[in-house]
Amino acid sequence: DFRKVDGSEGAFARELQVYGRTGKPCNKCQQPIKKIIIGGRSTFFCPECQKR
Repeated sequence: DFRKVDGSEGAFARELQVYGRTGKPCNKCQQPIKKIIIGGRSTFFCPECQKR
């Protein structure tokens, strides 16, 4: 439920393709989304699609 300053609906959350989707298939390649913790912070990624 993200909103812009003017109260209209924000669209940034629609761009999130992996956050909170651990174990679910990547929308692009169907590989399971991975979660790792770095410095106490969660990081989600597709091991196939993530650029190095």
